[in-house]
Amino acid sequence: MLPTPSFPQPASVEHVDLALRSELLQHCTRTIAETSLQLTPFPHFLVHGFLPQEVYNELICSFPAPEEYEAFGYEKHQAPNGSSNRFRYQFSNRYLAKLPPVKRKLWFTIRSVLGSHDFKQTVFEKLAPGLELRYGAELAGRGDLAGYALPELFRETEGYSIKPHPDTRKKVVTMQFALASDEGQRELGTEFYRRSAAPRNWLRQPYGFEVAKKMPFSPNTVYAFSVLNTVRLKSWHGRTAIPGDFGVRNSILNIWYEQAENGNQELIDESHWFATTAVPALRAA
Repeated sequence: MLPTPSFPQPASVEHVDLALRSELLQHCTRTIAETSLQLTPFPHFLVHGFLPQEVYNELICSFPAPEEYEAFGYEKHQAPNGSSNRFRYQFSNRYLAKLPPVKRKLWFTIRSVLGSHDFKQTVFEKLAPGLELRYGAELAGRGDLAGYALPELFRETEGYSIKPHPDTRKKVVTMQFALASDEGQRELGTEFYRRSAAPRNWLRQPYGFEVAKKMPFSPNTVYAFSVLNTVRLKSWHGRTAIPGDFGVRNSILNIWYEQAENGNQELIDESHWFATTAVPALRAA
């Protein structure tokens, strides 16, 4: 038998809690595999209890300080006073390394799970019907389709909104992990739309659309959908303005892109190392 090729260990691995990574991968892939796929208004799934509860409780107490985020999409996302109402914390090594040691270990581990090969494969296999619609054929190896993860942390405040859009075709799968503190933020979830010619839907926002479904922004929930932007079907989604009495909307957006250049390259290298070097070595041991 030929030896398994060896690749240099990425620097980020030293910050990953390997035991926790293994536990979370098993938990997250199992919950996704066991959930049902919804086909309307486009293929998607919704998972409750995405992380073990004790890990989730620790995570929502470990956010970076607000001043460590950067304004994101500033011209599109402005509060009435002209300031940004959408902020991003990148999951790059440079950003995560600034965190205190305990927070650093946790966020590096969460990033590692979200960008892992096994996690991506589970998500893509669950969304197989949507991926078949996108690529125009029944695909035997759906989990092995190209997909490069870019997970990032977002905080959105009063007035944040985003118009109905299907997502760019550069994206293969879009996932959002709600980091709500309690059920009081349930109504802040992303809205899924259908085109509508009904007069009532041209008299209120979003104009020309009806809300087909709203994802609950409940603690520890995750939804994901296959990005569809074809003549036949589009994955229309968005969010009407967040009211001021619901607090900050914290979430992780995890996007899988078709091209590696759009993903998190540090995470791509790390995932490759785990899949091709670390895991085979552990199995051999």
